Amino acid sequence: MPRRITAEDVEALALGGAILGGGGGGSPEGGRRKGLLALEIGDIWLYQPDELPEDTIVATIVALGAPTQRSRMKPSGFIRAAQLLWESGIEFEGVIAAENGGYNSFGGWLPAAALELPVVDAPCDGRAHPTAVMGSMGLHRLEDYRSVKAIVAEGVEVVAWGSVETTSRVARLVASERGMVAMARDPVALSYAVEHGAPGAVSKALELGHLVLKALREGAERAVRAAMEYLGGSILCRGRVRRKHLETRGGFDVGLLEVEAEGEKYELTFLNEYMTLERGGRRLATFPDLISTFDDEGRPITSAAVEEGDEVYVTIVPRERIPIGDGLRYSDVYRPVEEALGKAMTKHLKGFLIE
Repeated sequence: MPRRITAEDVEALALGGAILGGGGGGSPEGGRRKGLLALEIGDIWLYQPDELPEDTIVATIVALGAPTQRSRMKPSGFIRAAQLLWESGIEFEGVIAAENGGYNSFGGWLPAAALELPVVDAPCDGRAHPTAVMGSMGLHRLEDYRSVKAIVAEGVEVVAWGSVETTSRVARLVASERGMVAMARDPVALSYAVEHGAPGAVSKALELGHLVLKALREGAERAVRAAMEYLGGSILCRGRVRRKHLETRGGFDVGLLEVEAEGEKYELTFLNEYMTLERGGRRLATFPDLISTFDDEGRPITSAAVEEGDEVYVTIVPRERIPIGDGLRYSDVYRPVEEALGKAMTKHLKGFLIE
């Protein structure tokens, strides 16, 4: 039976989604507001994939942009993006999230509430990722596949047709000009999302969030430990952010953090999400390993929100312990990351990549 979402679930998903965001995936406070607004509009029902026919067509709903860029995009943009896809002759019967994140775990909730659509627990990815191609579930590798993206921002509506890579560049271009966009994209049969996405990942974020909310009553460190025990990860350190460098480039937040803890210095690079973690030049974790930061209250904090002087926990969850969509398993999707950060990625992912 589908799960009827409550206000308590919204609080939990904002928290659990942010942890699985790995530094990206949007603001948990923004996600909380979005989730509560959706509940004001209508009921939200979360369906497991086996509760719907496998040929049900689902569209991905997601926000895209650099988190630190100012945006005036209204919540109604997500509803409009879904409608724009319909108006373009593209049919779909349900919605899925592109990823887990404090904001993007709520992907599809607003159009689901307004248009009476089911939210299906089969997101494209179980963690957050920086590029739309990474969230394509491998569609970019299908010969002759024609991608479609309905993109809405302040004063802009665009429907882009073409390859996954081309339409993704169009969306990123709009985001770089407008700060943030709402997007409805690339409907697929539910069976495809189950095989190539991360089925059950939203429920995992919900369960994680409820667990951490309870643990927060016992203090910050207990909350962080509870999250790592649940996910099978570890706390690397608790330290202070000595340096943060950030620039907005091509619709991404690009930069690094330097954290000092017990005489050791750690470097975290990010392209919205944390991409690499090093100590003394030695690689400790590489995306899609889940590299996360928590504030001194034990709550997840994104790369955009961390500031110099903050005291943070740095955690690592091996990629094998989290649900990951097939879009992250191709070497070509890491080239933009390597170019933006000047860091090797694929050589650290041997055994994980399909090709």
